[in-house]
Amino acid sequence: MNTSNTLPLETINESGTPPKSRLNSPEAVVDLVQMMIRSDEERNRIRAKVKGLVDGNPPYNPGQLRKTGQSYRANVNFREAEAFFSVSLTAFYDIFSETPTYATIKTNVGNDSESVSYSRIITEEFDRLQKKDREFDYTMQLSQHEMVLFGTGPLTFENPTSWRARAIKSGDLLLPENTRSNTSDWEVAVVRRGYQAHELYKFIQDTSAAQKVGWDVDAVRKAIINAGPEEYRRHDNWEWHQQRIRNNDIHYSAQCGMINAAHVYVREYPEASDPEGKISCYIVLENSPKDFLYKHVRKYDSWDQVLHPMYYDKGDGQHHSVKGLGVKMYPVIELKNRQKCQLIDVAAMSSSLHLQAETPEASQNISVVNMGSINVLPAGYKVVQRQFSGIVDAPLAVDRELENVMQSNLSQYRQRLDKPQGNPKTATEVQAIVQQASVLGKTQIARYYQQLDRFFEERYKRAASPSVTDYDAIQFQKRVVERGVPKEALTNLDYVQASRNYGQGSAFLRLQTLTGLMQISGQLSESGRNALMRDYIAALAGQQQVGRYIPEPEQDVYAKDQIAEANIENAVMQTGNPVIITDSQNHILHSQTHLQKGAELAQAVQQGADPQAIAQYFGLLIPHIEEHLSMLAGDEAKKAEVKQLQDQLKELAGFANEVANQVTQQLEQQQAQQQAAAQQPPQPSLDEQLKVSSLERDEARKDAVLQAELQRNDLKLKQELALADAKAASSL
Repeated sequence: MNTSNTLPLETINESGTPPKSRLNSPEAVVDLVQMMIRSDEERNRIRAKVKGLVDGNPPYNPGQLRKTGQSYRANVNFREAEAFFSVSLTAFYDIFSETPTYATIKTNVGNDSESVSYSRIITEEFDRLQKKDREFDYTMQLSQHEMVLFGTGPLTFENPTSWRARAIKSGDLLLPENTRSNTSDWEVAVVRRGYQAHELYKFIQDTSAAQKVGWDVDAVRKAIINAGPEEYRRHDNWEWHQQRIRNNDIHYSAQCGMINAAHVYVREYPEASDPEGKISCYIVLENSPKDFLYKHVRKYDSWDQVLHPMYYDKGDGQHHSVKGLGVKMYPVIELKNRQKCQLIDVAAMSSSLHLQAETPEASQNISVVNMGSINVLPAGYKVVQRQFSGIVDAPLAVDRELENVMQSNLSQYRQRLDKPQGNPKTATEVQAIVQQASVLGKTQIARYYQQLDRFFEERYKRAASPSVTDYDAIQFQKRVVERGVPKEALTNLDYVQASRNYGQGSAFLRLQTLTGLMQISGQLSESGRNALMRDYIAALAGQQQVGRYIPEPEQDVYAKDQIAEANIENAVMQTGNPVIITDSQNHILHSQTHLQKGAELAQAVQQGADPQAIAQYFGLLIPHIEEHLSMLAGDEAKKAEVKQLQDQLKELAGFANEVANQVTQQLEQQQAQQQAAAQQPPQPSLDEQLKVSSLERDEARKDAVLQAELQRNDLKLKQELALADAKAASSL
């Protein structure tokens, strides 16, 4: 776009040399601001009318009605504009907020499995950071409000180092005529900004630091002093004003007026070191061409670091052609309000008492006396019957037609409160109507997501910057690293994308889609079923209630899988078999798990476990861990972790040597015992021992038989002798 012919911008001279800055004087900057304010006056009047329509302003000027003697007429805003506006606004807020996370981050660091794990951790922690920003939801609602109503809902990063953004009014973003609705083509942009005295003072509180970044401290002080009332301006001593601002003097702040400033951004001509052309920033008072409040040439690399206009649609490709829902529906809704007011007037006339004077004298006395349910007419009047049914039918038909036009052109379905003619619509018919309306707004939603992608990308880059000074952002980076993500993964990105939602902004369609998916949930994996169930609960009860029914797992799934694999390897190595290392493994987690097992077995040896089996395991384990760590040798991001693991491995290797020495001593003792046994007389073999044992048993058995035989012979002898003695005694 060529603006040099219409705007007070410095151009390339006759020798072809570009200026160092396209805006060198505060006079030129203020002239530029005033020119753009004047060109926006008509659009500003339209925005005021649209806002009044949505806010409930009546269709007719009440003062004008009173002036013309028509104050009796109906003058009501039926707030249909607010109803249509709320439907669209809710849809945009739904696609933004009803997602598990605001945005999804994908890092390029690590192998496939590591990258997935790192990306998920970064996404979770970045979402935690954004939800910690209490102003973020409010900021986005303001942006969507301006976008849906007027066509743009600008978001700006006022602080070049802060990841927090600010929503501004649509009318506070000024662009030259014929500017395209594509920020990459912008040359100039102006943001109007009102400051209170204490707000502007914060920028120069540290005088030295303020001057270094581009603030004119004296000019800012003058602006603060001149914003006060006459009695304050008499104090030309800055310390007097400064002391009251520091003391949070409410009276002082209340007495000071708003300081109307303008932030002017200009794309400079490209240079050898800057082929795209950087963006300069100037801040001036709108009505004071004397000084720059702030000046920083070539401050920003791109418009994304400054502004995000957030368009409602694309228009015809130019910024000023983009119209919001409020602007589009204004003429129709205004006409509908007038039609309905006329219907009320007609209805009031039809239900009123109509009198006709019969004599000239009667027209002088037109009082009607009310006596309860009876009205007493004055003399000389007669009641006239009038029928207005035909007059009412035409406005009603027009109102219905306008309603159809609204629903068609605005791509929205709004349930009517009046009873429809004919049979009521089935659930399928209602679904089709809602689906059709949603499909018509699909391009708007797609465009909005694309703009959110760029906004979230800039917001994330600022939060993940190594030079960030914000406490919450520093804690965000710290939590990510503590969860095992390399620090370089924060800045080496594949993409940052706003999370998408089902249903095109329709809660009804989103629930219908998820209900259909629930029918095939049995065919999904466990992780798929879990994700589906979380989305289904979110559709029913809201995203904030999901954790109540399905809590987040305490440990990352990827980490669990890697630890489980490492434990299986430990069991295999304990059987005396080696295991293979692959590139897909998380070498850090594997090494940690193996070292932990080694420490457990070391403690077991100290408690009396067999050292020989453990020494064999150490002989496989330690080289295995060394191989894991060797595969991380070239990874600078994991250098500190690898060093810590190497120290642990060194300690374990020292203990393994002790166990090996202990096993060697045991073997030496066993060998010595074997040698001592060899020097003793040879022991009979097993066969010989069995043979000797058999002979000994035979001998023992023979001795026992002999002893028994002797006992029997002795007993027989004694019996024979006793018998002989008995016979002898008998003969005697």
